[in-house]
Amino acid sequence: MSWLLRILAGLGIVLALVIVFVLVIGHWGTREDATQAMSMTVGNRTVTVAGHYKDMRQESLANGIKVVVDGHDVEITDDQLSVDGKTEMVEPDQDVTVYVAENGKVQVKVAHESEGAPEEAPE
Repeated sequence: MSWLLRILAGLGIVLALVIVFVLVIGHWGTREDATQAMSMTVGNRTVTVAGHYKDMRQESLANGIKVVVDGHDVEITDDQLSVDGKTEMVEPDQDVTVYVAENGKVQVKVAHESEGAPEEAPE
């Protein structure tokens, strides 16, 4: 009967070590800051603001939308995209993604709804 107790004690120790190991890995795996994402519709286009931003607000314009994310102005109208004063023409079916990196740099990507790879827009 003592061999049965030894086996049960060994299995209990192994189970306890597995539980501790899973808890430690789970704690270390969640050290990265969480990202946020918000999508808005402007005409036929979807505008997504995502990343590590702290402050984001949107304002309606007569023919589009203005998004201020961590002090960067992004204006999307029917036919153009403006990021901090740099303007680019966009097609009506192009979606816009504004991504804020951890260091605060804003990246804007423009893509057609049917395309897989987006184009880089001015930063």
